[in-house]
Amino acid sequence: MRAVWYEETGPAADVLTYGEMATPVASPGEVRIRLEASGVNPADVGRRGGSYRSLEFSRVIPNSDGAGFVDQIGDGVTRFKPGDRVWLFNGQRNGRAFGTAAEYIALAEQLVTPLPDNLSFAQGATLGIPAMTAWCSLFADGPIVGKTVLVTGGAGAVGHYAVQLAKWGGAQVIATARAVHRLIESGGIPSGGGL
Repeated sequence: MRAVWYEETGPAADVLTYGEMATPVASPGEVRIRLEASGVNPADVGRRGGSYRSLEFSRVIPNSDGAGFVDQIGDGVTRFKPGDRVWLFNGQRNGRAFGTAAEYIALAEQLVTPLPDNLSFAQGATLGIPAMTAWCSLFADGPIVGKTVLVTGGAGAVGHYAVQLAKWGGAQVIATARAVHRLIESGGIPSGGGL
């Protein structure tokens, strides 16, 4: 399979390599996914750059989130069959060296979720860490119906989902975004003018 990997941390242009690697095989309890999209998260960039934690493996395929088609199932897998559209999370995390910056990934069944037909693979690749972080931040302490929720960074990936999920959860939503503040400060949007 084709993949991108690094064997030392540092700037992407200096450490990322593109080439051929062995295609993984689904072990018992795993599904293999032919990836159509890979999600890049700040932690993925920090790991590759060396600022998040030290290099844990001799070779790392980066990126934790992704989406694609199940193309192989391991013994004991009952939730999926070849051809199912799925999204996944925690690919390169928690003791796994190989993430989603590749054509294939083999991953435990519980880290894979069906992807509805009305969502693109690119959308599916953003559901892992960003959407799950937003969900947990909003609903970990129970329902938010009738509450007011402030989402700082509402234009970012987590913030984008937090705004939508909070509204869906019945809350009034207030969001901030740095670009809007810059427009107001530069005179591009009149202060108090409809935001």
